[in-house]
Amino acid sequence: MTTRVPARHRAPVRPRTPLTDLGDAIGRRAGDAGRAGAVVAAAGGLLVTVALPAGAAPAAAPAAVGTVSTAVSAELTTAVDSAFGTTAVGVVSAPAEAGVVTTLAAFSTVPTPAPPPVLVERSTRSAADAPVVEASVDQAVVDAARAVPAVQAAAPAPAPVVEAPPAPAPAPSLGQQILAVADDYVGVPYVYGGSTPAGFDCSGYTSYVMRQVGISLPRTSNAQLAASARISRAEAVAGDLVFFTDGGRAYHVGIYAGDGMMWDAPRSGKPVQLRAVWSDSAVYGRVAPVA
Repeated sequence: MTTRVPARHRAPVRPRTPLTDLGDAIGRRAGDAGRAGAVVAAAGGLLVTVALPAGAAPAAAPAAVGTVSTAVSAELTTAVDSAFGTTAVGVVSAPAEAGVVTTLAAFSTVPTPAPPPVLVERSTRSAADAPVVEASVDQAVVDAARAVPAVQAAAPAPAPVVEAPPAPAPAPSLGQQILAVADDYVGVPYVYGGSTPAGFDCSGYTSYVMRQVGISLPRTSNAQLAASARISRAEAVAGDLVFFTDGGRAYHVGIYAGDGMMWDAPRSGKPVQLRAVWSDSAVYGRVAPVA
């Protein structure tokens, strides 16, 4: 058979705070003085109001207000000291017509001191205490590399290169001048006895061209042969004369152009032109150093 034992329950306990003792003290002192209130200004700006029950005393009890105010003031000082751990000066006023007990408490605070400065110990090590690291590069190589920029900086800048003006083209030789003049009259018709650009015969053409470059020649072919120095075909150059002879006398003349070619006024119906020397028996003569 099971016997039940009734459980025991702890009686309800009202929670307590630092203001509980203050409220109890005010309740005990107030007694039957009537409805009153205590207002406490706590440290840091806390405003506390303790209200007493309205039915704790008769509505009108003005004569007891002063006594309650004095008693409450002393009790408030003790209660505030025990609750906040500091000294408070309480001021309580209770006008007769208000029926309210008011207490103003002022609290002083102590600022938190600044932390002490942290002293940093300055290192007393010198450069001589630093560890020695051996270089992996030969010092002579490093010194040589450092000396190169100094040598380059000390070297004077090279002088600007002044290009020489191009050499003048060499003046054309006398033979080239003769050929240039001979070419100017290509196409002039053959005229027997003619010695002007209106018409040339063979000796009239050669004498006119030579006169343009400062060389004077006789008028006829045979006379020009006699006035020139005889040269071989291998020695002949441009500007020399080419003679065609018969029995030792020249009957035709032209101006040698080189490479077996010559300028001449051939015959009637053939104008001045450049053509090949047609005879291997031609004679060459030089009237001036034309080379």
